[in-house]
Amino acid sequence: MKQLLLCGVALCAFVATPAMAADSAEGVKLKLGGYFKGYVSYVSQDDSTTSVRSVDILRATEVYFDGSTKLDNGLTVGAHIEANADVGDGFSVDESYAFFSGDWGRINFGGKDGVAYMIQVAAPSADKDVDGISQKIQPFNFAADGITVGETDYEQNISLKADKITYLTPVMSGFQGGVSYTPEADDSSRATTGNADDDDDADASSDVWDLAVRYQGDVGETKLTLGAGYTVAQVETGTAEDRQAWNLGAVVGFKGFNIGASYQNDDEGDDNDDVDYVAVGVDYTMGDYVLGASYYNKNDDVGTEIDTDRYTVGVNYKAGPGISFRGSVEYLEADVTGGNDFDGTAVLVGTSIDF
Repeated sequence: MKQLLLCGVALCAFVATPAMAADSAEGVKLKLGGYFKGYVSYVSQDDSTTSVRSVDILRATEVYFDGSTKLDNGLTVGAHIEANADVGDGFSVDESYAFFSGDWGRINFGGKDGVAYMIQVAAPSADKDVDGISQKIQPFNFAADGITVGETDYEQNISLKADKITYLTPVMSGFQGGVSYTPEADDSSRATTGNADDDDDADASSDVWDLAVRYQGDVGETKLTLGAGYTVAQVETGTAEDRQAWNLGAVVGFKGFNIGASYQNDDEGDDNDDVDYVAVGVDYTMGDYVLGASYYNKNDDVGTEIDTDRYTVGVNYKAGPGISFRGSVEYLEADVTGGNDFDGTAVLVGTSIDF
């Protein structure tokens, strides 16, 4: 019955919206957006199995389409379709969902991140695309040193973009909360093949629940952002335990300075071991320039123990609306128990164009 909880929340929200006219005179409005992030990357790293280029070009590109309208009863209805558009990685749909919003909050329905990541508090960064909560650019080639470091960011997103229902409350006195339910975390959608099989996917997760809360407000001249999130997922194997993850984050801002930290723990469905993520950052804004620095640690005890540390400094220049130029330097080291260790330095210079 718990699977019906979120559907009940959604139904209550719609019932609470007065049913007036069903049509909007303006119709559905289409919006096109996206980004291009391109960098020249210089890397000096360990490469015991394959030689790695010192200089290369790295990029990430995405486009999205929004179609929405506001009905006469005040309900906003729309759909969002988002796709990766890099030549090397092909053109693939990343998100596809409908949304409904009003004074009562917002509902997302379809392939979209869960609420534990959507309102997760991120630490300040040198360049959010390089050392942020959801890394877009990774300069190091770990495979060339024969190791598997895994992700070097810290988003709490166990269900990824799998089909789900999410409810977000309106922001009230700086507070916002939310809940997400994902029936099957296989990151695929179904239209003509019926409901997914139950309890048949090795190492997959189902019945994923996300809960999160966030506060953002001012205390005098100080800006304060706080947040917490929790995820529990049923692991569909006979030996693994249900997977649980949680995060805490805080950022304090004062007169152009921001300092903050984020912590996440993910037990990966293992009773004895887990993965811990720590990110600490600071930045300072001077007009169109932002100077930043961050420290990141991931301690992965699940399977082969890997301890990863990264130090990053950088500068961002806002050249105009949606256009910025960026430069950063980072040093990363990974200690692998019983295997090859890794260390590397990267210098990145690039641009981000958001439209």
